[in-house]
Amino acid sequence: MRVIAVVSPLGGSGRTTLVAHLASLGARQGQPTLAVELSAQNLLGIHLGMSTPAPQGWATLATQGLWWADGSFDNTDGVGVLPFGPAAPETITKLHKLLDANPRWLQDQLELLDVPEHCTVLLDTPQWPSPLADAALRCADTVLVVLEASARGCANAENIRAMLQASPAAPDAQCIAVARFDPRRASHREALSTLRQQWGDQLLPYTVHEDENLSRALAASQCVNSMAPQAQSAHDLQGIFHWLFAVPSLQPRPAPVAGVAQP
Repeated sequence: MRVIAVVSPLGGSGRTTLVAHLASLGARQGQPTLAVELSAQNLLGIHLGMSTPAPQGWATLATQGLWWADGSFDNTDGVGVLPFGPAAPETITKLHKLLDANPRWLQDQLELLDVPEHCTVLLDTPQWPSPLADAALRCADTVLVVLEASARGCANAENIRAMLQASPAAPDAQCIAVARFDPRRASHREALSTLRQQWGDQLLPYTVHEDENLSRALAASQCVNSMAPQAQSAHDLQGIFHWLFAVPSLQPRPAPVAGVAQP
């Protein structure tokens, strides 16, 4: 199993959009893919084909001591989706206590999943810092930090470096992606230049442009690469996808001595 955590210190940076499209790209290219929603916003399922938010998800199941993956489904692209599901405030509190008592809880649950060999798991995280975002970072092979080209995107460099240092992912498997970039805006161009100076080679050369085709694709529960393959955003996402699947941590690992099946 290969785990990619998509994280950001910024709200509204496009984490869920990236997870949905990268998972769809992987599935369409024959890569077994599972998208796990760790955010209580409960929007990933809608991005991946559901007409309404998931009526049941893993959060409530986990806090009730039940098997957390019973709320999963496969979308039309073949992406496995594990939604967060509706959760009362007390459920969130229980989850945080669970993670506090057992920091490896998420990693243990992922390792118990009955998924195809070499499956890629994409983690859609809440805004960092948060217990679930930290848990995702602890079990990730690859970390994709999503920023926007703005003053607030440039102001988080030290916090992001501290976040990445706490992740076991290798330095060459930690990267920064800029999303929602509008080249017509001088402030975006200036911020992107600053981010390049801050992050150097860690900043991916594939900037996800602000593109109405992204919104249209999500409204139709489709991947923009299938609905509008010539769109700028489709090109950008394809570049990020190929980078993710080229880094050393995402190369096939030796098979385990004994597989672990779902309870």
